[in-house]
Amino acid sequence: MSERVATSRSERIASTLAFTSRIKGLRWWMLGLTMTGSILNYLTRSTLATAAVVVLKDLKIDEHQYSYILTAFQVAIMFQPLVGYALDVLGLRIGLAIFATAWSIINMAHGLAHNWQNLAGLRALMGFAEGSGGPAGMKATAEWFPAKERGVAGGVYNIGASFGSMIAPPLVAWAILYHSWQSAFVITGALGLVWVVLWLLFYRPPHEHP
Repeated sequence: MSERVATSRSERIASTLAFTSRIKGLRWWMLGLTMTGSILNYLTRSTLATAAVVVLKDLKIDEHQYSYILTAFQVAIMFQPLVGYALDVLGLRIGLAIFATAWSIINMAHGLAHNWQNLAGLRALMGFAEGSGGPAGMKATAEWFPAKERGVAGGVYNIGASFGSMIAPPLVAWAILYHSWQSAFVITGALGLVWVVLWLLFYRPPHEHP
């Protein structure tokens, strides 16, 4: 039984590699699409930190209350094993689309907050949804790359975290300066929804890719 399973798995891997070799660089395009999702994951999670000075002043939130808001996010994001299980059950394409839609809409809803309790609740929900980023990256690299290339692929994927955090300050500052802090959350969340559309249009696991 174990020999048949091992043989079947080897055949699937061989078939996947043969398919991806016919479309030059396809696996890297898929990794780029997945990494873009990671960029938006970190862009949205960094929006509050960048806008915090204005948000806290406007909503009259003190440092003690702000610590609760930050803690809510950090506690919720530790449920990554549960989120990873959901990705295994739903599949990467549909599962990540659901979580990315959730974190984008929740991020936009930050603009509706009126007190620290609202923000703490939203950050907890967002932390849970954004916990999908890490498991999704590992799952995508495992689906598309042979073991000998997964270190490089994982490194490329992780660039998204740094890049998303890097572009948040200028983008959020621009939104606040020319519009409002609420618009900063709407803009960054809307970018996430655009990515979800692209993800659903273009991402497939290797054996299903047209």
